Formats: sequence, C-alpha cells, structure tokens
Amino acid sequence: MYGCRWLGTVAVGILLWSMGGWAAAAQVRFHYVPVDACGNSTLQPSGPAAGVGERVRWFGIVREPYANQPRPTHMVTFRQPYSARTISVPIAFPVGTPRVANLRDRVVYSYGTYTVEARFLPDGSVDVIYDAGFLRALRRLFRAPAG
Repeated sequence: MYGCRWLGTVAVGILLWSMGGWAAAAQVRFHYVPVDACGNSTLQPSGPAAGVGERVRWFGIVREPYANQPRPTHMVTFRQPYSARTISVPIAFPVGTPRVANLRDRVVYSYGTYTVEARFLPDGSVDVIYDAGFLRALRRLFRAPAG
C-alpha cells in the first residue's frame, strides 16, 4: 500500500518537473514610473540585469529579468490613489471581455485563467502584472494581433 503511494508521488513529481517549460513564464511584471504632470509614464528596467520586465517563477521564489515586452493594445489612464495624479500606461489586453475588479491599490482585469493587473505603488508608479495562472504560459497573451 505504501509503495503505491510513493510511486504516485514520484509520478506527480516527474510530471510537474517535465512541465517546467510551460510554467516558466507564468507571471511577468513591468514597472512604469511617471515622467511629467500630464500623466505620461516610462518603462523602468527592473533589477541589476536591466531587463525590461521581471519574470516570477516557482511561486515567487525565482525572480529573473524578462526581455519580451508585449505589444500594447491600449493606453490606459488611471488615477493613482497614492499620489492622486493620473498616469497612463500601455497594456496588452487579450481578446475578450474581462471581469474588472477595482480594489483600493489595484485594478484587476480577469479573463478566466489570464489576468492583467495594474498595481499602484506609494511612490506614484504602477506595476503592470500579466499572470497566466498555474502551469500556463503567456504565449497566447503576448501574441501579436492578426492583420
């Protein structure tokens, strides 16, 4: 009986290990800082390796530079709750109609398994976070529109 349970645990471990490539880009963060009083923003490279974004893997344990910024589909202007100023950030939304949740320090656009989140920081900046969910890649979200 214990042998079967051990064998099942090993099989699940091997399956998750083999799917590591799929889960490699489950969450990507881009940091935008305000440039002027008009609400314009610029992408600030994250970390010492100077990637345009930051990829988060293995439940937040592994953080590494990410170089592939998605092509924006919309320029979204938010009222930053900490600074009370407007800030415009480019966001790549997938095709479809999202469920929108307006929380105190963030706006979350949910497309089922995919979410796009604008998280407001106390220094007046905004983090745009693309999350594909557990064991899913962001390929579909970052695909260029047809035509």
